[in-house]
Amino acid sequence: MKWQQYTRLAVLALAGFALAQPASADFPDKPLRIVVPFAAGGGVDALTRPFAQELGTLLGQTVVVENKASATGQIGAAEVARSAPDGYTLLLSSAAFATTPAFYPEAPYDPVKDFVPITIVAAAPQVVVTSKKFKAKSVADLVRMAKAGEPINVALSGITGMQALATEMIAAEAGVTFTKVPYKGAGAAFKDLISGEVDVMVDNPASSLPHVRAGSLDLIATTGPKRMASVPDTPTVAETLPGVEARNWFILAAPAGTPAAVIEALNQAAVKVAAGPAMQRFFDRDGTEAVANSPTQAQEYLRDEIAKWGKIVKDRNLQP
Repeated sequence: MKWQQYTRLAVLALAGFALAQPASADFPDKPLRIVVPFAAGGGVDALTRPFAQELGTLLGQTVVVENKASATGQIGAAEVARSAPDGYTLLLSSAAFATTPAFYPEAPYDPVKDFVPITIVAAAPQVVVTSKKFKAKSVADLVRMAKAGEPINVALSGITGMQALATEMIAAEAGVTFTKVPYKGAGAAFKDLISGEVDVMVDNPASSLPHVRAGSLDLIATTGPKRMASVPDTPTVAETLPGVEARNWFILAAPAGTPAAVIEALNQAAVKVAAGPAMQRFFDRDGTEAVANSPTQAQEYLRDEIAKWGKIVKDRNLQP
């Protein structure tokens, strides 16, 4: 009788253990879905599609990209947060994932509590571009003009994005004030920047550098911790204003509660893809650098960015 009881207990224990463990050896055994919380054709979408294709090839499964567009990415992020935590529905978003809740305290997701970071896929310094008609040819010129009281019109391609936040950080560190001119996207801003209606703009390199190369705009600085490899002669803002660093970054995340073994499997695959030749060609073209860190490092980075930009929003009293 005792033997039968022990056998039954052992079977139950093994069954419970099996249920508690993720089937990481079999993961994935069906197609995956990556939700992009912005419109098709935008910067996040452009990165996600080749990334998803390479990830699918590596995992041996189809990886479908779905766009759930909203201005600040809230709709797509909230949908993923509510999804089953099994590793089959993922989010690939930009720095807006971390900065949006600072502007919208009632946002329908918490970037820390509702998600598990898989990796920061990549990060891109921003660029400071000016009209050809603008007198300032450096950040030092820009600061001198502002301190002398000369009006400087700064185009904002959005109100809550990294470009607007970087603009605020530059103004805060320089101790100056700019006249901010909001636009519905960079496309509309470029028209006025090229014509000289506005003077300067902080923007993504992927959309601005083609105008610089065409001779339509001047590039006076970048906002990374070091000079960009694609424009090595262009100084960073920090060379004039120490402490200014702003990068738009791209995070791959899963719903909270996703098994650790699944997160690890996804991380290993994502890191290989980000470091692979296909993505490196994409990154080099757009002035982006692979980060491809661990889940723990990604979580630390996320928390640091939330704190950093949350302080800027609070200190500068920024409103959406």
